[in-house]
Amino acid sequence: MDFAARDGLGAGLLIFTSADVSAGGAFLKSDLLLEQGESLSLEFHLEGRLNPIRAQAKVVWVRRFPEVSEPAGMGVEFVAIDEDDRAALLALVADEE
Repeated sequence: MDFAARDGLGAGLLIFTSADVSAGGAFLKSDLLLEQGESLSLEFHLEGRLNPIRAQAKVVWVRRFPEVSEPAGMGVEFVAIDEDDRAALLALVADEE
């Protein structure tokens, strides 16, 4: 799943691929890493859902020097997300389990 991201001020546009998504956040694979605590705005699409999900997120951890079997990237927490969007993410996670 691809995530479109902008920094906390809404500037720039970065595209990240997610390796893991939950109702509370996501792991974004990337060699371009933000710092822990940085804010960003995310937008992404769920299969079968017409409107994109939008969330404000915060970087909570960064994997700068991954093991061979792990991708570089960062874990982000959704700090502000519409409750209907969070419910859609919960349903997605439940379907995958």
